Amino acid sequence: MHDPSSSPRSEDQRPPPSLTPGDERAFVAFYNDWFPTIVSWARELTGRDEAFCLDVVQETMLRVIRSMPRLETHAAFVAWLRAATRSAAIDLIRRQLSDAVRARRAAKPERVDAIRGIADDESIVALLGALDRLDPEDRLLLRARANASASFEDLAAVFGGTSDSLYGRARRAMARLRGLLDREVGDA
Repeated sequence: MHDPSSSPRSEDQRPPPSLTPGDERAFVAFYNDWFPTIVSWARELTGRDEAFCLDVVQETMLRVIRSMPRLETHAAFVAWLRAATRSAAIDLIRRQLSDAVRARRAAKPERVDAIRGIADDESIVALLGALDRLDPEDRLLLRARANASASFEDLAAVFGGTSDSLYGRARRAMARLRGLLDREVGDA
């Protein structure tokens, strides 16, 4: 397996690659040269299957075509390309999570907005009120976990950190939510 961390390219003293818009031959050479490294980075960053990693390569290459900056050193180029790969992987995971949320919502005839209108069920109203008072990032984490049924490994690629740190963060958010609900129900 190709190991990008031991690649001589990352320590190379050559100038960084320069792609001229419309120079198809140069892009094909660039693609062939960097394809194995980007696939390895995608697998290392996400732990996903080959199909997903190939999608990351495609997204990364689109970023190269659209916005590769002129960089002074080869090391700066490698750092930019690795960041572009990471960003492409995160965007693809976010898109997958978003698609999963949309699919689940489409499968459910009732929506949270419709539930808000049911004033006679105090527990639902209390839960929605408590959710609104949570930190927005904690609320997003809990919703992504619940709505997309995403694993903490999947969410770590989107939110950053490790799956264990996100699990702890989700537990703390749930504890805060329980505390808010206790106060909400206690005040009623």
